[in-house]
Amino acid sequence: MRRPRLLALALVAATLATGLVVGVSRRGGGASHPPAADSEDQTVPAVARAGQAGRPVLFVGLDGADWQLLDRYVAEGSMPNLARLVREGTGGTLTTNHPPLSPLVWTTIMTGVSPVQHGILDFTRWNPVDGRKEPITSDERRVPAVWNMASYGGKRVAVFGLWATYPAEPVNGLVVSDRLFSFLYKEHAPPAGVVYPAAQEDWARAALARAERDVGFDVLKGDVPSLTEAEYRSQADVSDPYAQPVSALRRILIETRVYHDLATDWMRRERPELTILYLQGTDTIGHVFAPYAPPRQPAVSEASYERFHQVPERYFRHVDVLLGEYAELARTSGTVLMLASDHGFQWGEGRPTELSSFAHATAAKWHRREGIYLLWGAGVDAFPGHPHRGGVGQVCSTLLALLGLPPMQDGQTPLTGVRAAGGPPLDYAAYYRPRPPPRPARQADGDALEKLRALGYIGGSASESAPRSGSTRTAGSYNNEGLILRDEGRTGPAMEAFDKALALDPDLASALWNLSDLLFAEKRDLDRSDQLLVRAVAHGLPEGTRYLVGRAIGYQREGQAQRSLRLVTEAAEAAPDEPDFWLFKGRYRVEQRDCVGALEDFEAAVRLAPRNPAAHAAAGLARICLGDREGARRSFLRSLELDPRQPKVREYLGRL
Repeated sequence: MRRPRLLALALVAATLATGLVVGVSRRGGGASHPPAADSEDQTVPAVARAGQAGRPVLFVGLDGADWQLLDRYVAEGSMPNLARLVREGTGGTLTTNHPPLSPLVWTTIMTGVSPVQHGILDFTRWNPVDGRKEPITSDERRVPAVWNMASYGGKRVAVFGLWATYPAEPVNGLVVSDRLFSFLYKEHAPPAGVVYPAAQEDWARAALARAERDVGFDVLKGDVPSLTEAEYRSQADVSDPYAQPVSALRRILIETRVYHDLATDWMRRERPELTILYLQGTDTIGHVFAPYAPPRQPAVSEASYERFHQVPERYFRHVDVLLGEYAELARTSGTVLMLASDHGFQWGEGRPTELSSFAHATAAKWHRREGIYLLWGAGVDAFPGHPHRGGVGQVCSTLLALLGLPPMQDGQTPLTGVRAAGGPPLDYAAYYRPRPPPRPARQADGDALEKLRALGYIGGSASESAPRSGSTRTAGSYNNEGLILRDEGRTGPAMEAFDKALALDPDLASALWNLSDLLFAEKRDLDRSDQLLVRAVAHGLPEGTRYLVGRAIGYQREGQAQRSLRLVTEAAEAAPDEPDFWLFKGRYRVEQRDCVGALEDFEAAVRLAPRNPAAHAAAGLARICLGDREGARRSFLRSLELDPRQPKVREYLGRL
């Protein structure tokens, strides 16, 4: 009985070997397809019997999508298909987890439990076979995802591109994992195991090759009209495409196209009851292009602004076309279309002006806590304006309810507009067995890690060798666990998690700060808290200077002047190139009438920041303290030259 299937696969392999691509049409016609292999039957009779008649669901994850931006595009007419979905569907905002990091939040969305429970706590882990760092993998997840639960209920599923799905795990249907397009260099192929069942890998790789070929100069010029062919050629194949806006845009467009093409083709042919399609481009476009978006930020040149400020809108116009295609697929198949994001994004006023959108430790500061959700299609009542509120942990329960499957044991209620299926909750986790870890794929892993670094998701200086503990967990995973536990009010376990992070990486600035801040808030061991804060600043904590000076001012106001001075003095020794520490220290010395010491500190600040008007003004005050009226006059004049809007400095100058 299997001979025709084997012959068909042999013919496909032979065709590929001769250089002919067995392709998939983006519009559902005109191309041949490999046969859909039977995947492993995951049905659990007890779950299938408990299910009810449900509705097919197409879930589209739009990473970082934010109503503040989307509403503006809808109002301006840039996204007419989304406007229709908002008008005819129901939805609202989704509050995200803290920290709002994609692997953590998307796994919570798909499992209905917190990262501490599901175990996906970082972008990377240590491979248990050879101890090398690698992107986070599916076998690290401790609980079933909704595609596992649906498989247990006898539903056919299809998953495309979601975080932490490599290696692709057995389901009733298809998984095309995130590692199909996580590498950077197009001459390197994705690793084995990116697709389940394996018989569909050639189909997925052919779609990837086609997307790489089709997203060329003409496509890029449509989004960046000033692009020249010579510039395109020089950037199309660079080794680090996310370092330049044009090459980054090309990768975003390829990634969006390949997962869209695969998902829509599979839906038309196989009609799964649950399709999950993840588009990372809606977030990556923000990390690369939000700094160029209107209104222009001071750090962005006029030329760069003119060249790139319309790229986000053009990309979201493209996404809107895709949304129209998803809506039509949903309409013709009686499917519910659900859109959701893991968090929002800082697109307009209030964007960070001095924090990079794609640097480690600051990229996540461009995320907002409010994401989106929207339901549209068969059986969904219209409730325009997306007025409702929910949390990311409710999405899994919502998908189960739409599919007619029983709720999870201890799961959250579905989002507004969807009722849970009848019957008692089920313990889906009782049927779940994580896959064995994948064999290391060195080149593909290295490329995927470079992409994570380029987008600011992991640091560039972190160790590449596993600790001797034998655990797969990184310092970052313990640090993130500590943040989650602190949010849950579990102070003791949070401190233990931060300590574990520092045991693995004593210089991890975020863990140093998090433990310092928690000790300070609990008023426990302030000496250690201050030492941790100084170390965090020395190791590049974003906004660390502001945190430390703020704490020092707080100590002063509480009458702890000596602790305040000691903190700033230690900070100036640990980070001697930071002028604000010298300024604060000098002001303290002025108050103590140590005029000589104050002037030394202020002069150090002037050397470090010669265009800082506050440093020159402070030096003038120290010179007055020393009786050097002419020197004070010169300092005040220089301060006013740099910033004329200083009435107090003019007052001091007038007294001279």
